Amino acid sequence: MRRAVGSKWALPGAVTASLAAVTVYTVVRNPHQPGAFPACVFLAGSGYYCPGCGGLRAVHDLLHGDVVGALHMNALVVLGIVPALFVGWAWWMAALANDKVPRPRIPTWLAVSVPVLLGVFWVVRNLPGMEFLRP
Repeated sequence: MRRAVGSKWALPGAVTASLAAVTVYTVVRNPHQPGAFPACVFLAGSGYYCPGCGGLRAVHDLLHGDVVGALHMNALVVLGIVPALFVGWAWWMAALANDKVPRPRIPTWLAVSVPVLLGVFWVVRNLPGMEFLRP
C-alpha cells in the first residue's frame, strides 16, 4: 500500500508547526512577568530548581537577542537548542529526500549521558556556591 504524497511530511510538519506556535507565544508573552506562565511545580513544592527551571525565560531572552541573559536563566537549555535544531533539520532533510523516513536511532552512549548530564546539572545548580546556575 502506497502512502499519500504529503504523508511523509505530516509528522515533521506537525512538530515544526507546534514548535513555531509555542515559540511565537513565548516571544509575545514575557515569562519574566509573574503569572505569564504557570510556576514550576517542583520548585514550588521543594524549593529546589529542576533542570528546566528558567528554560522558558532563557528561550524568551534568546529570541530577543539577549544571549547572556538566556545563559543566566538556563545554560543547559540554551546549549541544547543547537543540537535540537540540527536533529530537526536532519529530520526534514530525510523527509524531503526519501519516500520513507528512517526511524531515529539513539546511540547507547547518548541515551545514558543525557539523563546523567540532566541529573548532575539538577544537583549542582542547587548546591551552595552555585547560584550562578540558578535563574
